[in-house]
Amino acid sequence: MALTTNFNYLQPTGFKLVIDRTNYPNLDYFVQDFTHAGVIMNSADLAFRKVAAVPMPGDKLTYNEMLANIILDEDMKSYTEMHDWMRRVLDQDNVNPTQRFQNAALPPSSADITLSILNSSNQPIVRIKYRDAIPVALTDIQFQTTGGGDSFLTFGASFRFTYFDILKKNPTTGAFTESFTVTGNVVGNR
Repeated sequence: MALTTNFNYLQPTGFKLVIDRTNYPNLDYFVQDFTHAGVIMNSADLAFRKVAAVPMPGDKLTYNEMLANIILDEDMKSYTEMHDWMRRVLDQDNVNPTQRFQNAALPPSSADITLSILNSSNQPIVRIKYRDAIPVALTDIQFQTTGGGDSFLTFGASFRFTYFDILKKNPTTGAFTESFTVTGNVVGNR
């Protein structure tokens, strides 16, 4: 891997979050901050004499929850979209899979969420696609009479997902492609 030629620092405001615009148009418009989920590779401990344990590379990745802080609009549409999504996931447990596919009016229970990372010219250069995300928590909303007119109400939303892909922009074509490549032998492929 070569040293980068771009020494510009990533700006904390240089992002755009998109959550299935068809079914949740207000969520990506009102997102104020976003926390990218951490990843843990659980190591396997190998017992060895006179040493408590020797860590060996693990075989599973554990993804933390991703968090979004969203401004609450006057009509509470952003909050309602999240709440309805959570309720719909629960209600779909009472429907068999065949009925879910027959009812095209119902949005799917999971959605891919795309985080576009913008460069200093506000152009997307990297995308992180969180696969099969579902909402798992909405935070409290605190109303107060002592607040000033320049502050806005926000709520937090937590999502769990299967995994994420990091997509890099091809400077020639402008297309986004996966940056992950497998090196070495993959079990089962010879």
